[in-house]
Amino acid sequence: MRSQTEKSETEQAKGTQLLDRSVALLNYLGEVGEQGARIQEMAKALGLTGSTAHRIVSALERHLLIERETSTKRYRLGLSLFALGAKAADGTGLRRLCRPALTRLAAQTGDTVFLMARSGFNTVCVDRQEGIYVIDSLTGHIGGQVPLGVGSASLAILAYLPPEEADAIISANAHLYGAFDHLSADEIRRQLPAIRERGYALDQGHLVAGISALALPIRPQGRDVMAALAINTTSARMPAEQIPELVASIAREVEIIERSVNPLDLVSRRRTRSIAKEKVSIAAD
Repeated sequence: MRSQTEKSETEQAKGTQLLDRSVALLNYLGEVGEQGARIQEMAKALGLTGSTAHRIVSALERHLLIERETSTKRYRLGLSLFALGAKAADGTGLRRLCRPALTRLAAQTGDTVFLMARSGFNTVCVDRQEGIYVIDSLTGHIGGQVPLGVGSASLAILAYLPPEEADAIISANAHLYGAFDHLSADEIRRQLPAIRERGYALDQGHLVAGISALALPIRPQGRDVMAALAINTTSARMPAEQIPELVASIAREVEIIERSVNPLDLVSRRRTRSIAKEKVSIAAD
């Protein structure tokens, strides 16, 4: 009996380890982006043997979570994973709710507008709408992430979290900040009171020379801060005298979004959809 229990526990541990390695491999491919990576490169980066990396890659490719370019033998994230990500991003209805705001702001300003939301210790790009003037961002694409505290949208979210929680996040991410133009945890902490006082976060070329970003948090009544709307553009297109007008434009859209979100509304909508699917399934039977 004891040996069977020990065997079961060992198998469970191996299964958990394999899952952790699979997730690490997906995260790695997400980081290298469109250039992709060969199996040997993934194995080296993740400290895996070639055979282990090959087994994981084969399984992920079989489930269409990654795909291989035949000519180069390099692997990239698959479209099935993108589809899952899109469903996850709109699992609460946030992306669908905010899409009109992104479209209007991009049309009005001509700049790229982002919807950013918290994901653990990071900020993830849930949606974006390009304007006439297209520039790169820190997240790079929908699904891209940066540590909480990096960038205007990330700061706008962090500033409105409970102080103890925000401080814990900053401490946990402190070792990551140096990669962003020598940003520090102390510098991020110093910015938060001013952001809360004025109601928005502004980066005027500090993180990326010549690029400015402005973000406002989305804070529906009765809920914690749930996301942020941000505009990224060249610093030349965001002079100081234009900032009040941009803040007002984003604030109008944020107000519309916040009014549309009842504390229980998103949950009830998901339940309604679930009940409707169950009724359809029962009717089909």
